[in-house]
Amino acid sequence: MALTIFILRLAVCILAFPMYLLDFLGLWNWICKQWFPYFLARFTVMYNKQMESKKQELFSNLREFTGPSGKLSLLELGCGTGANFKFYPSGCQVTCVDPNPNFEKFLIKSIAQNRHLQFERFIVAAGENMYQVASGSMDVVVCTLVLCSVKNQEQILQEVCRVLRPLLERRMSSDNQWSADEDEGQLSRLIRKSRDSPFVPVGIAGFVTVVSYGLYKLKYRRDQKMSIHLIHMRVAAQGFVVGAVTLGVLYSMYKDYIRPRFFNRYKK
Repeated sequence: MALTIFILRLAVCILAFPMYLLDFLGLWNWICKQWFPYFLARFTVMYNKQMESKKQELFSNLREFTGPSGKLSLLELGCGTGANFKFYPSGCQVTCVDPNPNFEKFLIKSIAQNRHLQFERFIVAAGENMYQVASGSMDVVVCTLVLCSVKNQEQILQEVCRVLRPLLERRMSSDNQWSADEDEGQLSRLIRKSRDSPFVPVGIAGFVTVVSYGLYKLKYRRDQKMSIHLIHMRVAAQGFVVGAVTLGVLYSMYKDYIRPRFFNRYKK
């Protein structure tokens, strides 16, 4: 087992060595900035096809946040190639922020395909420091697939609060989803998440059970070395978790893709 783990780690290091070398030479960041927009331009086409109905639902109430001027000022943080443009309401004034200047030509192309929007400007800046955007100048801030890859989430959220118009000036719906999420209790939130992803609590419960049983059997291991017993326990626990994750992925694929297609075909 130890030899297998060593071989796997060595293989990962060998595969990742070119990236470490390029990063050491200071070239990796430049390569990513140059080529990532081309990859994202292809990826967003497929992503939007899969997420179109969900995005339409998420952005359906943007009109409710229109300011006193009658124009909806929207700031998209981490705009990428402009994958969300087609879902914004007509006449929306869009300002884009992204730290990668190579996205600009893709944004211009996306704006040309979405004539219903009014493009204001493209700002090359990190989300943690959007000093070019005036305080209280935006009705809505949109960021999708962004907060998972930033350096400082708290600082970005502070900047978002700064550029948004004061809360009292914004027209908020009484049944807005944000308010419902804030009022939701910890237990209710846990139950909802467990219902959405049932194999997560199963994996956690299985992991705890296997580890507890392994520790309980530790004193009955007889002549078996403690290190061997612990390795077996770890492999069993990890195997249970991996199995639960795999079943969870298969269940999500069935729920999101297979079952809707089956029912849609049945209705037709």
